[in-house]
Amino acid sequence: MPDESALLKTTHTTAGQTLAELSEESPVLFVLLRHEGCTFCRNAMSDIARLRPRIEEIGTRIVLGHMGTPAEFVGFAEKYGLTDIDSVSDPDRTLYKGLGLRRGSLWQLLGPRVWLAGLRSTLSGHLPGIIRGDPWQLPGAFLLHKGKVVKGHAYRNAGDRPDYFALATV
Repeated sequence: MPDESALLKTTHTTAGQTLAELSEESPVLFVLLRHEGCTFCRNAMSDIARLRPRIEEIGTRIVLGHMGTPAEFVGFAEKYGLTDIDSVSDPDRTLYKGLGLRRGSLWQLLGPRVWLAGLRSTLSGHLPGIIRGDPWQLPGAFLLHKGKVVKGHAYRNAGDRPDYFALATV
C-alpha cells in the first residue's frame, strides 16, 4: 500500500493537478464521500455546499473524492451547486484504503444510531438513490497542507457528521 505522501503526489483531480500540488498552493479539505445513493453522502454534499463560502474565505480549497465515474459525479454535484469544485474519481478505493478508511461493519451501517440519523437525513430531503461504489465503504475528511495530511476524520459510522469547518482550519 502506498504511503500518504505518494498517494497525494500521484492522485490527479479532474482539473489535472495532483493533491500534493494543490496542497502546496493552499490548504485542501479533501472529503472522501460514501456512495452517491447514500442519504448521508447527500447530507454531506449539502453541508459542504452550505459551508463552502466560510471554508473558502479562510483560504482552504475543497476537493471531493468519490467512487463513481467523473461523468456520473458531475451530475450528482450539480444538484448541490458543486460542479466547479475539483474532484477525484476513486472506484478502486485506493485513496480510501491508503488514508486508513475502512469498510463499515453491519453495526456501523445499520445500527440504531445510523437508523435515527438516516431518518433525520431523509426527512430533511436527502432521499436515498442509486448505489454507485461500495455501499460498505465508510467516508472520511482530511486537511491536506504542504503535501501532507495534517488532520483527519474517519467516520465512526455511516451517519457521522464531522465539523467540516473545523477540519478546514490549519
